[in-house]
Amino acid sequence: MRFVVMMVVLMLACVPWTQASANTVSIEQQRQWFEQARNALDKNNMESFHGLKAKLADYPLTAYLDIWQAREELKQGHDALAIKVIAQHADVPETINLRVAWIEDLAKRKQWSKISQQFEKDPADIKRLPEIFMVSSWHNGAKERALQQFSENWIKGHKVSEFAEALQQNWLKQGHPTQAERWARIDRLALQGQWKQAKEVAKALPKAQQQWLNYWQNVQKQPEQQLAQWPAGINITASRMILADGLNRLSRIDPVKAWDSLQLVRTTADQGISSSFYSLVEKDIALRAARQHMQLAAGWLNALPVADQDEDTRAWQARLHILNQEWQKAMQVIDAMPQNEQQESNWSYWKARALEMLGEKEAAAPLYAKLAVLRGYYSFLSAERLGLPLQMSSDSFQASEAELTALSSKPAIIRAYEWLQLGNNNKASREWHFALAGSQEDTWETAATLAASWQWHDQVIRAAFKADRLDALESRFPLAHGKDVVQASTDTGLSPSAIWSIIRQESAFNIQATSYVGARGLMQLMPKTARATAIKLKLKSRHPDLFSPATNIQLGSAYLVEQKERFGSLALAAAAYNAGPHRVNTWLQRTPFDAPEAWVEAIPFNETRQYVQQVMAFVSVYEWRQEKTPSSLITRLNREQQVSLNQ
Repeated sequence: MRFVVMMVVLMLACVPWTQASANTVSIEQQRQWFEQARNALDKNNMESFHGLKAKLADYPLTAYLDIWQAREELKQGHDALAIKVIAQHADVPETINLRVAWIEDLAKRKQWSKISQQFEKDPADIKRLPEIFMVSSWHNGAKERALQQFSENWIKGHKVSEFAEALQQNWLKQGHPTQAERWARIDRLALQGQWKQAKEVAKALPKAQQQWLNYWQNVQKQPEQQLAQWPAGINITASRMILADGLNRLSRIDPVKAWDSLQLVRTTADQGISSSFYSLVEKDIALRAARQHMQLAAGWLNALPVADQDEDTRAWQARLHILNQEWQKAMQVIDAMPQNEQQESNWSYWKARALEMLGEKEAAAPLYAKLAVLRGYYSFLSAERLGLPLQMSSDSFQASEAELTALSSKPAIIRAYEWLQLGNNNKASREWHFALAGSQEDTWETAATLAASWQWHDQVIRAAFKADRLDALESRFPLAHGKDVVQASTDTGLSPSAIWSIIRQESAFNIQATSYVGARGLMQLMPKTARATAIKLKLKSRHPDLFSPATNIQLGSAYLVEQKERFGSLALAAAAYNAGPHRVNTWLQRTPFDAPEAWVEAIPFNETRQYVQQVMAFVSVYEWRQEKTPSSLITRLNREQQVSLNQ
């Protein structure tokens, strides 16, 4: 199999070279010309651009030069090339960017009929350009739909572009914004604390209603005191908004006071407010109290109407009983869950744990055993409870030579490979997913095999998941960047397994990963955190390159060990790495880390809870990958001041 993969890779890598061999031009030379052509276009050196492009007729990425040239001509008011290129290179994902730019250009020129035709041809563009679609709908006869969409945009505070001004004037003539729309807009502004704008919107409301905004503003400042002085006359719409906001703010400070305030205000507010509204507010307060580990929240959640109880309310009832070691109550809550919830690994484990703690080890054993044959956080804990080895058997991907050849010869896959050689993982990934969209599991397995041969680790991991080949552990948990990881381990005292686990969880080994909040690189560091860590390490650069694997691993590991030294446990360090050390401090003040398994189960944020569990389980897998016997997960969950991580 490895021989087959290697041959396919060599074949793929040689495709551009073969095409250019008649001119004795290497693929490396073509890549250089491509980059030079791109730079020439950026500098508007069109003579150089056209000369270089002429040499690249057979190069896989030449279509991008056409697309980028068409974008430049659009900026100059010419769309002939854009229309031609959109038709010619419809299979290249970058064409989507050109098409969007062209539609925006058509909107500026008020070519609404052409825009409508384009939306009919490519409906996916509607989500990319919702405002243009709205205006196009108006001009092409779908006036009611356009007016409704404009109302929704206005409520959300969307800015009105120049080409939507005519629609706005028609919207106003139709009697908008209505009183209900004004209150919906006010609600959004008030929740953001934008009172100046909210009061501006309220100017068209009756004077009495405008005064309610002053009361609402005071509720935000002093929710408990103001809710106790609920004024008469506020209508149902405004009452619901003010109550929901005020009680939510109060519950952040003190859920008990919020609960008491709710019981008081429901006797004084407009009697037309439905009981279902109050039940939902009670649910929100009870869940907030539960996430703050307040034991009385279990009773509040249990007392909610059946219609308002759901997976979240049941889960937090169980977690509170587990935290309080009320094993009988915890088991009762789990037993009352729907069967599909009971069978989830976390509740199967905690039912077994409750039985064990109640002295019913024989009843617990089958539940542990059912989990122990699987992999994952709860499975590893279950295996350890029974004294069994962890399930770490690994399979290889299965793909035939014909399947690999067929996939690797697709133009989009060839382009993905070229972008990888040019160091642009993002464009490579876009081509990759464009080519594989809608594929069946067997195609994804072939893709995983091909990506593995390219050492494209993040796409191997994703393709394996889509192929449902979760047993391919060696490929799904690569020992990539080993030299940098081992060096960071030596510098920090963290185990290589801990460092690899964070990388695996944070970026899946995507060197160029960037989160929506700006975290970068393998260990997803925020630039501010990276700079502060670099200063502590006395590095020369105060603006480190976070897309450099060596730099990212060095700084990420240093930050991780800083959190471990601060909190004393890899589990707590992982929680701090994900949610921030200030939050972990707050959580520890509420509930000491005396029962680590229960504490992790009751982490308030779902994302952080899963993150910590994944990291701790991944450490076991990475120890196995290094041909070590996985260490005790239970021990690793505990404070480790006396435990060496370099084992």
